[in-house]
Amino acid sequence: MRSLAAALYAAVAMVAHAASGIELVSVGEFALPGAKPGEAAPTGLSGMTRVDGDLYYAVSDRDGLLFPMTVRVDRATGAVTGCVFGVAVVLPGHGKRDMESVAWDGARRMVWIGDEWDGSIRAFDPVTGEYRGEVSVPPVYGAFRFNRSFETLAIRANWLEMWTCNEEALCRKDAVVKLGPDVDDGPRATRSRGSVVRLQKFDRSGPQADWRPAGQWAYVTDPIGGGDFLGKARSGVADACCLDDGTILVLEREMSLRKGSLLPSFRCHIYQAAFDGATDVSRIQSLNGADYSPVAKKRLFGQNTGFAMYEGLCLGPMLADGSRSILMISDSDAGAVARLYALRLVGAPSP
Repeated sequence: MRSLAAALYAAVAMVAHAASGIELVSVGEFALPGAKPGEAAPTGLSGMTRVDGDLYYAVSDRDGLLFPMTVRVDRATGAVTGCVFGVAVVLPGHGKRDMESVAWDGARRMVWIGDEWDGSIRAFDPVTGEYRGEVSVPPVYGAFRFNRSFETLAIRANWLEMWTCNEEALCRKDAVVKLGPDVDDGPRATRSRGSVVRLQKFDRSGPQADWRPAGQWAYVTDPIGGGDFLGKARSGVADACCLDDGTILVLEREMSLRKGSLLPSFRCHIYQAAFDGATDVSRIQSLNGADYSPVAKKRLFGQNTGFAMYEGLCLGPMLADGSRSILMISDSDAGAVARLYALRLVGAPSP
């Protein structure tokens, strides 16, 4: 049976075989503005999705608010040149919600939102906030550790494919509310090894059909690169986006104490996932000690981001040179700074 260490080595070995046609080029950061007087402050923005043109939605993990955003991206350079928040929409049930991820469903003109509080994926009308439905999530995800559930949500531009992922390894014995089967996918990330999570694919037969589970693959996150800080160092999957051809980009986010520093800081990496040879683990109840092959991953971007805690990742517009804009959004919880980070995706498929 394959141990966690063996799975880690396999993941590293497979990186050399990952597809290599795209590159990410850093463009730069943009400080997010505050809200207008009398409006809710746009804090705790943990997920972001593009509708079309300059319209985006961002979701807050603190107060159940959905913020429309007008984000202006220079089509020549890919730089963010402006951002204006619209009036926030209150989503129902926000008193017991930790909304971390959002994806635009252009076929139904609504948003799907991943909730880390209860491991759910729900749909809402982005204008009225009306509840519009829920995805039937595989029972294995009921074994999520507290505050380590769904931070990830992405929908492909054909509107027939949706992806999510737990932040760190599932483990029922460590879950606050013990739901579902007795799952043990291994430990959380440490300085010596990463954490095994499950990339979950849903599909639907048509734009108006229900989402159904369509595969599940193990993904090994990075180890924690720095020292611990009051027991809060962490490394896991914060978001993902799906390119037009189905390629998955995974955003990993780490908080740790850098050498010589008294305060923790953040680091983010973006990886291209490659599924060739990877095992569909949908039928494996516990990955800890199981025999499987994780997805390969190829690093496209990595940077220490100081006090900017980038947790959201989404596609932006096509740029003048044929490259694609990619945007990250920073969660401003616990004193972190609120920013957008712009990148250019070179070699991206045409929409």
